[in-house]
Amino acid sequence: MEPELVEIVESSLVAPSENTPKERHWLTNFDLSVPPTIYTSFIYLYRFNGDSDFFSVSNIKTALAKALVLFYPLAGRLATDKDGRLEIDCNGEGAFFVVARSKLTLDNLKGYQPSAENRKLFVPVVNSEGETPPLLLLQITFLESSDVVLGVAFNHCIVDVHSDFHFIHTLTNIARCNNSTVPPPFLDRTILRARSPPFCPLNHPEHLHVEYLKSNGHTGVYPSFISTILKLSKDQIDYLKSRPRCGSYSYTISTFQAVSAHIWKCLCLARGLAHDKESHLLFPAEIRSRISPPLPKYFVGNTGTCGLVIAKVSEVIGFIPERIGEAVVRIDDAYVRESIDYLEVADKDSLLKRFGMTAYDMCMETRFL
Repeated sequence: MEPELVEIVESSLVAPSENTPKERHWLTNFDLSVPPTIYTSFIYLYRFNGDSDFFSVSNIKTALAKALVLFYPLAGRLATDKDGRLEIDCNGEGAFFVVARSKLTLDNLKGYQPSAENRKLFVPVVNSEGETPPLLLLQITFLESSDVVLGVAFNHCIVDVHSDFHFIHTLTNIARCNNSTVPPPFLDRTILRARSPPFCPLNHPEHLHVEYLKSNGHTGVYPSFISTILKLSKDQIDYLKSRPRCGSYSYTISTFQAVSAHIWKCLCLARGLAHDKESHLLFPAEIRSRISPPLPKYFVGNTGTCGLVIAKVSEVIGFIPERIGEAVVRIDDAYVRESIDYLEVADKDSLLKRFGMTAYDMCMETRFL
């Protein structure tokens, strides 16, 4: 698919439909550990339902303006405080809204694979030059068949996937005139402040991983990569769960443990890694229910810490899903507080290396962990 297959019809800023607080919002250490140039993108496909008002642009704009009243930080811009720390300037400038049309049909999109090229077709591109970019961008693309592609991009420094979906649910509820109550977002991030003074032991996994990267000369620069979708059947997953494991374990393992251990093993074999070398498996872990007290259900912000498994390549090849499970269990309130404190005192170089990898390492992610 070529970029010229999508033509931009109009673009504008959509501000909240009502006056919203003009204030600054503090960002957590988890927020600041995400580069401010990173955006999380979603693409939704909608088949034409025959309604003459199907995906009315004016209706979507109105719904977006109303949703931004509740999620007013998303209508703001990134700014810095007097100490140079990033924060949200809730100035109400608005979200970037694009209407486009394309000669493509839904049939053309069968077998869609995520890629930077495909994303540029249906998700607005952030202009890094000039003014501070919007924190939220949406694009409605009308296909040749009257079907619609909705592309949305959120600044990842501001919100995580849970918050993204909460906003999209709110937007669609308003657009459909759904009378069910939409729970409002919880916008106070200060409940995730670091302790005073911060305390993080030297054996905390994030500290260990960053020091490991530094000792291996990791620069934080990665070559280009490709994306693909590999489908696993229930039978294949059940087989992985029943496989003999390295070590004497008897309890049942999860799908995440089994699939992660298998891919980790495949990576080591495919790359021909030396069996006596150390390998790291990283995984983002959701903290909302792991801290005490738990975060409010509709908390807005980044709520992922870094889990880590360290093993010799020879152990990884032996299949070690239980070791992954042990790392997941370790992520409790104390672990999360140490993580927040570590990010409070870590230098900028360390923050950039938090999810860094060498050729011996792998990162696994699941939104359900």
